[in-house]
Amino acid sequence: LADRKKISELIYMAEMRFEPLINHTYYLYKKENTNHLLSLVAPHQWGRSGNNLKYLATIKLLADHTWDVLDKSNEF
Repeated sequence: LADRKKISELIYMAEMRFEPLINHTYYLYKKENTNHLLSLVAPHQWGRSGNNLKYLATIKLLADHTWDVLDKSNEF
């Protein structure tokens, strides 16, 4: 439970350009400037525009507004 809270804090501090919806899947990246980005775009969908992003995790927003980590990179 402590890990889920810690992960949720990191995600809520990330740059988001949309309002996350419960039970939807999102992707967390680390940008070159060390900021984090929450995105609707999966790693394989970026093409060249995603070159400055490092994939960290695939996550899902739960009803209690914490996040479930579905998949993660070794760096996460």
